[in-house]
Amino acid sequence: MTNDIHFIVDFKIAKWFWCLLLCMPFLSLGQIGMTKNEMELFLKHGNSSHSGYDAHNPYVLAFLNSENTNKLDIIRMLDERVAIIKVQSITDFENIKQKIEIKTANYDWKLASSTNVFNNKKGTYSYIIAGNNLDSLLATLNKTVVKADILQIDKPTKSVIIKTNPEYLKDKLLPLPEIIFIDKVLSPNTEIGIIGYNNSFHGLNLMQYEIPEATGENITVGIKEDKMDSTDLDLYKRVLPSSHSSNKISNHATAIATLIGGAGNTFYDGLGVADGCRFYSSSFANLFADDSIDLARNHVTVQNHSYGTLPQQYYGAEAMSYDLQTWQNKQLIHVFSAGNSGLVSSMEGKYANLSNYANITGNFKMAKNIISVAAVSANNEVAEASSGGPLYDGRIAPQIAAYGPGGTSDAAALVSGTIAVMQQVYRDSNQQQLPASSLIKAILFNTADDIFRKGIDYKTGYGLLNSYEAIKTIQHKLYDSGQISSNQTWTKKILIPENASEFKVTLAWTDSPAPLNNNKALVNDLDLEIKDIVRNTSYQPWVLNEIPSIDALSSLPSRKRDSLNTAEQVSVALPAGGLYEITIRSMAQVNTSLPFHIAYHVDTFNVFRFTNPVSSLDINREENEVLDIRWRCFVRDPDIPGDLFISYGGNQWELLENEVRLVNQSYLWNIKDTNAVATFKMITPFGTFFSNEIIISKVVRPKVEFNCTDSFKLSWNKHVYAKSYTIFSLGESPYLEPILMTTDTFKTFRRKDFTSNLFAIQPILSNNLSATRSSILNVTTQGVQCFYKTFYYTLLDKNKLDLVLELSTAQNIDSLFFEQLTSNGQLLKVSGALKTSNQLNYNQRVNELDQGTSYFRVKIKFKNSESIYTETISILTSGSKPIIFYPNPINRGNPLNFVLLQGTSLDNKLQLFDLAGHLIRTLSAFNGQLNISQFPAGILFYKLVSGDIKTIIDSGKIIIL
Repeated sequence: MTNDIHFIVDFKIAKWFWCLLLCMPFLSLGQIGMTKNEMELFLKHGNSSHSGYDAHNPYVLAFLNSENTNKLDIIRMLDERVAIIKVQSITDFENIKQKIEIKTANYDWKLASSTNVFNNKKGTYSYIIAGNNLDSLLATLNKTVVKADILQIDKPTKSVIIKTNPEYLKDKLLPLPEIIFIDKVLSPNTEIGIIGYNNSFHGLNLMQYEIPEATGENITVGIKEDKMDSTDLDLYKRVLPSSHSSNKISNHATAIATLIGGAGNTFYDGLGVADGCRFYSSSFANLFADDSIDLARNHVTVQNHSYGTLPQQYYGAEAMSYDLQTWQNKQLIHVFSAGNSGLVSSMEGKYANLSNYANITGNFKMAKNIISVAAVSANNEVAEASSGGPLYDGRIAPQIAAYGPGGTSDAAALVSGTIAVMQQVYRDSNQQQLPASSLIKAILFNTADDIFRKGIDYKTGYGLLNSYEAIKTIQHKLYDSGQISSNQTWTKKILIPENASEFKVTLAWTDSPAPLNNNKALVNDLDLEIKDIVRNTSYQPWVLNEIPSIDALSSLPSRKRDSLNTAEQVSVALPAGGLYEITIRSMAQVNTSLPFHIAYHVDTFNVFRFTNPVSSLDINREENEVLDIRWRCFVRDPDIPGDLFISYGGNQWELLENEVRLVNQSYLWNIKDTNAVATFKMITPFGTFFSNEIIISKVVRPKVEFNCTDSFKLSWNKHVYAKSYTIFSLGESPYLEPILMTTDTFKTFRRKDFTSNLFAIQPILSNNLSATRSSILNVTTQGVQCFYKTFYYTLLDKNKLDLVLELSTAQNIDSLFFEQLTSNGQLLKVSGALKTSNQLNYNQRVNELDQGTSYFRVKIKFKNSESIYTETISILTSGSKPIIFYPNPINRGNPLNFVLLQGTSLDNKLQLFDLAGHLIRTLSAFNGQLNISQFPAGILFYKLVSGDIKTIIDSGKIIIL
């Protein structure tokens, strides 16, 4: 008992002693101005067993409380003042120790700030390891590693992907001084959920209607995931060859490509944003940025990434690879889906376990020079599953939102397509020079429509994509650029008119990559400010609250200096008319002469225009019975109403809705089941406004009348307002091209003149407008032969035969002759002749068939006495016999076939006997085969008997050779 008490006393003393030792560093570090968080970092990453210089581990923790840190070899910042630095010798260690607080580091700082990379079951896994010098890293790995396979090398980020077990990684590789970063490799998954077609979003219909030349022509869009189907008619002849594409063709990749730049060949809902672009495919098996030389060789200037992994809250090698690539090629822009993990919480970083926030999927999306895209539904609500920010260091993400109620994949595709068009429109008016990605971002963010919460937010970024306004900004040159070095200032003056509702400016720049796993990604910091010169009032950018709490992250933005993002936005509501000055300032830490771009825009009050529908392409009751009538309007009072009317054919106006709130900018209307020319009208307190004329009618549906060797015929339903029809064909061009015009609703084509089998019909209306073009039709896949669709038979009981012919058209056909042929095609007899009428289906009964195979065809006789024939069909029956065997006699090495009289009872049995009359087998009486190889040559006797074996239905013999 005494010994036990003594042990407890000793244990308490020891516990107190070690607590004192651990607390002593906090007392001294606290005295030199460390915060609690900084002291915790020293405790977490400090080596408690070694406090001096270690030649095998030259990395130390440093508290940078002095401004004189230029000569330090900083590997990464763990916080604003706590860093990992590399010390070359004991002399350096002692010299640095005299100036700043340092401590030998353990190895934990090398690990990605994710869940423990060693938290794996037994086995081998793939890991990313990176160093300061790739050659040294590879030399050490080749010399040291015996239990790891090198799978991939990424030279730009000095990273290597290896496969090894966690024990070897921890014990042998982690301590190596050549290694400064270790991360797990995750497998990507597509962000599923492809949407339907709705080009009323983002002003896409306005863009295609008013700016038809904005197509993304000659822009190559990279699609990094699985391979798209290059034979898809909407991607036809526009997919470039690629040695880096996946071996797997997926519907997801094909749909993404169609949303980006589909040609609209199949139907109007196959029309993408940039229908003039080309596509380049690469596999997302490699999560690092693709080879820059390969992308440049194929002229890829925008690349779409509609995939993700898990929420990862740190700046890893994958993120660094995209920042490095875009820093080196400032015209290349990457677009990522934000992810479909909006309902999960991050398991790591300072935003861990915060519901619905910080769940952007994939380390590569932590990059700062990319665009990540959220998804919104048809009523402009953020899709519940759409991933949100902030990024690991508090940066705003996603930066923009787009239509994608089923997921962020399609939303990202719409942004990528818009960027391709922006690049083309800019290039065409700037001597074939492509825009910088920072200009693209400044314009996209500046023209985005505010949704969700007022101002910027962590769910939709700068707002909802507005493709039309982005293109108009380029055309009107509402942008500027400059280049700035440390502690410099750039200014521009803008005259704001009276009656302005908002003045908005967005600054964007491309930044150099940060060190791996740095506390924040921003390296070169610029600041934006707007000043009302007349009233001497300044406005700083909108900044979000980055404090890790739901209340803080969901709060509205405030104005202050932004030190995190590579884009900043200032907006001034209700600006007074006069001169305003835009100022860009660089901070002291700008390490180079940094290019930047701004975009600016002024909205004015009491301006109204309908944005949907703008053409007949925007309304199709067969596809969607509800039309989203949209308009763009800015009013001082959000309660100002308008009265919405419709007129059919220019006659009287019918009220659709009284006192519509103009700020809602949309109204859902159940399309009337009618054929009419319609116009919408909005009466407001500041004027009356009209939409374009649109056509409400059924879409033309072409069909094949006949498809013969020398010719074929198409016909289609009459469009109520059509004066003529344009016939399109898909041939050598990637796009449907007009080939003929006719006033009829049919056309016969001679094969020698038309080699294509793909056609579409578009009505031309009496006002010379074009109605919706039909869906594409493939002549060879409609099941239509030469004046008929099918010729087939039904075998009835007692082997009576019902022959059935389905014509494709009855026009000019006089009569039908059902002919029975011999095996060599000679006419045996005419089994029936029928005079045709307007019907398409005809039947002919044949009551008696010979035993064996019978052959039939139909002669189709035209009114001009010419004739054509259908295919010949063959019918094997037992004739009038209950059962026949064939061939008989038979070689015993071959199977013996038998066929029964149609209608034979399923209960009947087939019995086989030898020459002695012994029953050797009983079978169910079904058409089929017998294996006779086990029987000796000679004669077998058979009996077909009733199910109770009391009645013999048929009998005979089988001769086996």
